[in-house]
Order: sequence, then structure tokens, then C-alpha cells
Amino acid sequence: MPSVTKKDLQAVINSGTAQGAYYLYGADNYNTAKAFRELRRSVTDDDESLNLHAFQGKGIDIDAVIEACESVPVFAEKLCVTVCDLDLEVNKIPDSKLKPLYEEIKDLPETTVLIFYTSTTDITGGKKGVTEKNKKLFTAVEKSGSTVRFDIPTANEAVKEITARCRENGVNIDRRAAEQIFSRCKSDLVLSLSEADKLSSYTDNITPDTVALLTPENDDTKVYALTDTIAAGNMSRAVEIYNKLIENRTDPIYLLYVITGSMTDIYRARLAIDFRRSEDDVKNDFGYARNMAFRVTNAFRSARKTDLKRLHHALDVLMKADLDMKTGTGSPETILENAIIKLFV
Repeated sequence: MPSVTKKDLQAVINSGTAQGAYYLYGADNYNTAKAFRELRRSVTDDDESLNLHAFQGKGIDIDAVIEACESVPVFAEKLCVTVCDLDLEVNKIPDSKLKPLYEEIKDLPETTVLIFYTSTTDITGGKKGVTEKNKKLFTAVEKSGSTVRFDIPTANEAVKEITARCRENGVNIDRRAAEQIFSRCKSDLVLSLSEADKLSSYTDNITPDTVALLTPENDDTKVYALTDTIAAGNMSRAVEIYNKLIENRTDPIYLLYVITGSMTDIYRARLAIDFRRSEDDVKNDFGYARNMAFRVTNAFRSARKTDLKRLHHALDVLMKADLDMKTGTGSPETILENAIIKLFV
């Protein structure tokens, strides 16, 4: 069977018709874990059940997994075998051991549901496809079972999740506040939902002001604010934000890297605006990952405050600062501070 959608998987869970092998993976750890729990409970809802055999990838005994798959359910129609975080890039398991597992996946007993899932492991290596060493196992499941990928949610998807969580907590939340939480948590849904829970204990109506007051900004958020003020030509505010970043001991080399990336985003957005292109055009043309799409939205807002002449100047200054840091012509802190001032000259 080919890869299936999250919607298809949910239909299987709701109907209690899970069968064969499954591989749940992706950068969205929250929804991967949620789907795994629901799928497993659709097979056996008892954590201590004799019909549940759970394995961890680190130090896994492949023979034990196969033996568990061949077991007979106890007073039930099916049993469930789960394998968490089996990363074959890290776990150096010889092919002679893995081959019987591939055969087992191909010919699983009808009474066994085998679930591979990731919790903290990235079997894609940050890319679209699965890494080379994980590919055989993944393909074995894909051919005989179902694979489901959980990507980082879009801002709209995250807002729905955050809003739903707040409603469960009996709390109202403004859409802009939900967007702000997701942004400040660096597009991490797990952190965002944890932050929503924290704010829910403080108030029954979460607004952008609530988020600004109680949710700390990460350095990347402050860098966006810095580049926004640079684009707008607000020198005093830019220096204020820069000083806060340095006070937080933000690495100036990293800071220059992020500022340059953000200014490049704004430059692309300004060109898109001038040539009547959309945010989606920029995201697609430059291959922004879904979890980075907010950068384009932010860049379009900032780009409307500036022009190409100022952006050309800014990128020239930042390129010179990068060269100075790499050639060691001064301390990174001094080079970056001088560059920030030159951006307004």
C-alpha cells in the first residue's frame, strides 16, 4: 500500500479496523504521538495488556520483535506490537538480522498489528525522503502496510490545535494570540500547546496582550523585530533590540547569520510585491519548508515599509560584516555593532 493521509488513518482508528504494519513519522512530534496512541488503543486499550508488546529502538532485539509478532492474542481478536524510534542510521543492525524482519512485515499474521513510530528520531535527516539506511525498513512497511507522515503544521493548522486546546480548558483565545503563541514557540506545536495550558491557568480570555505579557520571546522572534525596524528605518528601536539580544549573550556570529537570512527574506518579498507575486509564489519558488512559511508572511509585512535601495545597502553591509568576521579583522561583537549602525547610514 502507498503512503496514506492522516485522514485515512483517522478513519481506520475510528472504525477499529487496523491491520498489518504501520509507520508513523515526521517532524510534528505532537500529532505523531497522538496518532500512535489512538491507533494503538484501537487495537488494545489496556497499557498492561498481554496483547501489547512494546519495544524501544535503542538496543532493540529484532528476534524478540519477530517472536512477539508471531504470538497469539490472549482473549482478544488482535495483539499490537509497537517499535519506537528505530533509527537504522544510529542502530547498526546487520542486514542478516533485518532481513527476517522485512519478511515478517510482508507476512504478518492477521491477528497482529505492528506499529513503527518516531518520538524524538528523525528518519528523514531533515529532508523530504527517508534516509538511506532507514529506507529498506520504511519500504517494507510501505509495500505491505501503511506509512503516514506528520509534517510541522502550518500556522492555520496550529491555530486550530491551540484554539481547540484552549476550549478544552474552558478558555477563549483570540486568533492573533494563537498565532503569536505559535510564533514565539518557534513553530513547535508541543511547546505551543504547553504554553496555551499555562496561559489558560492565568485567564479565561487569552489576548495578544496576554501572550506579550506572559510568553517570553525567543531570540529568533527578537531578530525578526530587529530586521523589521531596520526595514522601517527606525534606528533607535533597532539599537534597543540589538542591545537586548547582546545582553542575553546571543552569539554575534549566529545573530549575523539570522539577520542576513531575514533581510534576504524581506528582499525577496519586496521583489515579489514589485512584480505582483504572492506569498505562495515566494514559498514555492524558494522552497520554504512548511514550518518556515511564517518567515515569508513576516517578510511581506516588513517589505511594505522599505524599498529595494535600502535593502541592497543592508545586504551589502551584512555581507561585508560576514567577510570581516571570517577573516578575523575584529571582534564579532564590534563588527556586528558597527554593521547595525551602518545599516542606517
